[in-house]
Amino acid sequence: MIIQTTRHTSPEKTHWSAVAIILAIFASTCIMTNFANGHPNDNESPDVAETIKPTKPDPENGRIIARALCTNCHVIGERSNAAGVNADVPSFPAIANKSDQSAERISNWLLSAHGPMPNIHLTRKELRDLAAYIISLRKPRP
Repeated sequence: MIIQTTRHTSPEKTHWSAVAIILAIFASTCIMTNFANGHPNDNESPDVAETIKPTKPDPENGRIIARALCTNCHVIGERSNAAGVNADVPSFPAIANKSDQSAERISNWLLSAHGPMPNIHLTRKELRDLAAYIISLRKPRP
């Protein structure tokens, strides 16, 4: 005859153990994601409160974004798309050369809905990069 004994754990102890395990998994996942990305929260949408200092904008990546999303309507600083755009839409160099223009103003303007421009959804990094590219087209002031 074999007698089987079981160890009984209170339901409350089991509940808190499960909660602790779930929290540990969640925390480690968040930490690993942040390390893998190099900078936490950089790919979240702009409406999420930013708590981490942003990375340096990459104008070259902004140019790539502009080529992909903006060339149907805007001249983006390259001659290749000048023939096919609407004359009433400002070029990126014209936007960059407005008085008191800044990358921050451009980013904020892109965040707000405005017609007839489509509502594009960019990450914070993409917004910074695109704004940096546009500002890079500014002509030096005498």
